[in-house]
Amino acid sequence: MKASPTLIVLCAALALGACGAKSPPSKAPVDTAAIIGAIKADEVHWNSDYKSGDAGVLAAHYAPTATLMIPGSAPLVGTAAIKTGLADALSDKAFTLTFASEKVDVSASGDLAAARGTYTQTATDPKTKTVATEKGTYVTVYKPQPDGVWRAIWDINTPGAPMPQTSGAQ
Repeated sequence: MKASPTLIVLCAALALGACGAKSPPSKAPVDTAAIIGAIKADEVHWNSDYKSGDAGVLAAHYAPTATLMIPGSAPLVGTAAIKTGLADALSDKAFTLTFASEKVDVSASGDLAAARGTYTQTATDPKTKTVATEKGTYVTVYKPQPDGVWRAIWDINTPGAPMPQTSGAQ
């Protein structure tokens, strides 16, 4: 039996292809310490940015489709809505916010991270018109953006138990 020229060419092509076949590149291990460092460094800037009073600068810490959930308000979805909501909060001359993460976890794949921590917020109570300070906890989920910067995609906070009233305080 004689092999056809087509069969010989096909076998040769398969053999050459097998010789040049490359295994998928191995993915570099995720540098979780670097990711945690980037998020913690951003938190320092974010806290400073609250002092600036610039809602646009604050909204830039969020991904374009991020969601910010604040107790007593509808979720703010997207940086435009977040910027508007933050501008409203910043219009209160008594408004301040500081926060710090206690723990940052990074997914094994390195494509998500979550920070949890505590915050302190001072603002004018719209009902009583008195300045009140609230302490609470938060969770912020981060995702790297196409530019490589980690930005918040979900941000939720919850106030702690009300501060106990002291007797005789008016």
